[in-house]
Amino acid sequence: MKISISTYWKCQLIGWSIDSLCLSLAIAIQNPGATDLFLKALIVFVFGLASTHFLRFLIKQFKILNKTTLRQIVYMLLLNTVLGFFGTWFLIWVLDVTGTLGRNFRISFFGEVILAYHQTLTVTTAWTAIYFVVHYIRDVKKTEYEKAALRVRLAEMETQSLRAQMNPQFIFNSMNSIKSLVTKNENDKAANYLTTFSKLIRTLFQNSDKKEISLFEEIETGKLYTKLEQMRFGNKIDFLFNIDEAIDLKDIKVPAMLLQPFIENAIWHGLVPKENGGKVIVSINEKDGDVECVIDDNGIGRELSKQYKGQYEPPHQSRGIGLTQTRMDLNKFLNEREDSITIIDKKNESGESEGTKVIISFKENRN
Repeated sequence: MKISISTYWKCQLIGWSIDSLCLSLAIAIQNPGATDLFLKALIVFVFGLASTHFLRFLIKQFKILNKTTLRQIVYMLLLNTVLGFFGTWFLIWVLDVTGTLGRNFRISFFGEVILAYHQTLTVTTAWTAIYFVVHYIRDVKKTEYEKAALRVRLAEMETQSLRAQMNPQFIFNSMNSIKSLVTKNENDKAANYLTTFSKLIRTLFQNSDKKEISLFEEIETGKLYTKLEQMRFGNKIDFLFNIDEAIDLKDIKVPAMLLQPFIENAIWHGLVPKENGGKVIVSINEKDGDVECVIDDNGIGRELSKQYKGQYEPPHQSRGIGLTQTRMDLNKFLNEREDSITIIDKKNESGESEGTKVIISFKENRN
């Protein structure tokens, strides 16, 4: 049977073994003919082990470590002073009874106690200081761990809340699209839209309780969404997906519903206000060891889109990008990742806007 020894007892045994060994060497040097080295070292070892363990018992019994720092110092000094005196008295008595006191010229018993008291007090004070520091560091680490655990739990609850907010928002936008087609009596398009929409809803429900999904699943969700929007806007808006076939999309994990808000944002902010529409290109490629998802549109740009805000988009639409950025930040915190989102305002040679490019970079997010 394997015997497990705690760190405390390991330190106790090693520390007092070294102390006893040093004492034996000192006596051997001072008194080469001494024959009771082992017995005296054994007595000191047992005494030291028992006295410091009893000191630890008193510290825990009086809950000294739960008091303020000043009170801890006062109580520990008081314990060392009292316990050290009576402990020294007992040690000298044992050494005297066993004949291992080791003095050729004896002084009074009380004098022997006083002479050895400062040594005992020094050792017990050092032991108490080490014990205090170890527990102080341990308590600090425990407090930091508890705070970190609370932050992680809070972040998990926050990201769950954010995902719960995004899915109803997306469904609301899609239902508005269906309503628009029905209102225009485009029943065939509405039926086709509903079929695609049902597939998308099933995907959303399947991923609703997942923190992350594969990039392949995220791209498929994006394709379903763009298919819906293309049915709604017809030839005014075109979509293109450029995927690097060398990348294993199923091996890369990303937050669910990550790309859709940026695609939706490109449509409503960039292309819908543009008279002749435009194109959204979604590209997946590898750059410097990172996987980049690029959403590139040739719309009117962010600056001009502010003038149209509210005219072409639902009032709640702008929340999507902010929620996505927050989710990315939480995902970085929870999983210690270095993902990033970069938004570039494209300009031509004349300084006029040529659209917007969003680059989402994933670092070391493979399974």
